[in-house]
Amino acid sequence: MLDSELALEGYDLFRKDRPVDRVGGGVLLYVKSELHAAQYELSAGFPEQVWCYFSDANNIKCYVGVCYRTPNIDIYNSPNHTLLQDIINELGSTKKHFMLMGDFNYRFLSWPPYDNDNDISREAGEFCECLDDNFFTQHVSVPTRSEAILDLVITDEPDMVSDLVDLGIFPGSDHNALTWKLEVKTMHTSIHQKSRDYAKADFDAIKRELCAENWEELFQGQTVEQSWSALRDKIEKLEEKYIPVKQQTSKKKKPIWMTYKALKAVQHRRQIYNKYKDIKHPAYVRAAKAANTLVKQARKKFEDCLAKKIKDDRKSFFAYVRRKSKCNVKVGSFK
Repeated sequence: MLDSELALEGYDLFRKDRPVDRVGGGVLLYVKSELHAAQYELSAGFPEQVWCYFSDANNIKCYVGVCYRTPNIDIYNSPNHTLLQDIINELGSTKKHFMLMGDFNYRFLSWPPYDNDNDISREAGEFCECLDDNFFTQHVSVPTRSEAILDLVITDEPDMVSDLVDLGIFPGSDHNALTWKLEVKTMHTSIHQKSRDYAKADFDAIKRELCAENWEELFQGQTVEQSWSALRDKIEKLEEKYIPVKQQTSKKKKPIWMTYKALKAVQHRRQIYNKYKDIKHPAYVRAAKAANTLVKQARKKFEDCLAKKIKDDRKSFFAYVRRKSKCNVKVGSFK
């Protein structure tokens, strides 16, 4: 079949035909053209796989792949269990930010596979151990063919996939169609809000006005709720009059691991570059070398400290690890 027979308007097509002289087989991957995806090849020799990658605005690459493991040993004279694990191990060793989907043809009755006395084959168990060893996440927990979970979606971070829905049997297939949302990178936006600057408040003036108020006359004939409302309104007016407003932002000035000495070195490096606009200038080379050394020392010292205190302070350790994730759970605005 020609690519023109499979083309979809608005999408780039990536394909890998089954590399044997037999009818059928192979995998296809369609990616929206506006993402400007480029084809990529892993070194793992698994026969039916196709990969591409695209970059976000911050030039963070996300790799997307599709694979199919045939249960028919006659096609390749091998069930390809080892080659499939080679893909997983290569993704783990190269630390790629990725999503891998496809029909793996391991008969899981539930996920995680060790729940509910799930009877799985030895090869399926080895595959699950390979995922665990690389700290990858598999997101499909609903049956995709009869009562078995054959189709899997694997990512390097647990929060990349959300809203996974089973659409039922796909026309012309005996598998269920799945849809989900993929979050490539979480955008951290600075939240600006106004608050009262109590450090600069004129409390003496507030006290004078409160003392001058005739409270008996103000509360006379009022219920408890009405009295409280009058008192609250009075205090709010005094706050607006005598307490200035300041801007607050959630954006942090520096990473938690960076020392102020390292921060000053980084700022000095930027100043030198802005002055000479030449990364080969001797002054910039010296400043960059000093900044890189202090940054590495600060990060190593902070991580060593976290590791030593992990038994007593696990919260700080896992909070630091989560900051390394490209996709994080975001909390919406509260009103």
